[in-house]
Amino acid sequence: KAKGLQKLKFYCQMCHKQCRDENGFKCHLTSDSHLRQMKIFRDNAPGIMDDFSAEFEKGYVETLRRRHGTQRMNANNVYQEVIQDKHHVHMNSTKWTTLTDFVQYLGKKGICVV
Repeated sequence: KAKGLQKLKFYCQMCHKQCRDENGFKCHLTSDSHLRQMKIFRDNAPGIMDDFSAEFEKGYVETLRRRHGTQRMNANNVYQEVIQDKHHVHMNSTKWTTLTDFVQYLGKKGICVV
């Protein structure tokens, strides 16, 4: 049995479900529990996306603050630390499509110096 983190490609953020392979993920997508979660998402997509985004931002900034303080850091190195946590929010479930977009957002908000 495989342990630890697996490919992000087979992870469903809404259900918090990790699948081992493409076939398992395909089966998950047709399951009743997933379809119920997707109905909830459909009814309030912007709110749920904002919640995931806020949670991701909180985790990222917390990691940056606790582990590096005011040191200048490479954003990708901090991101690699964030994703070490098995229960992190995956970036592909946030409003940011790339780490660059996210870092620019942090700079514009004045949260970090970019």
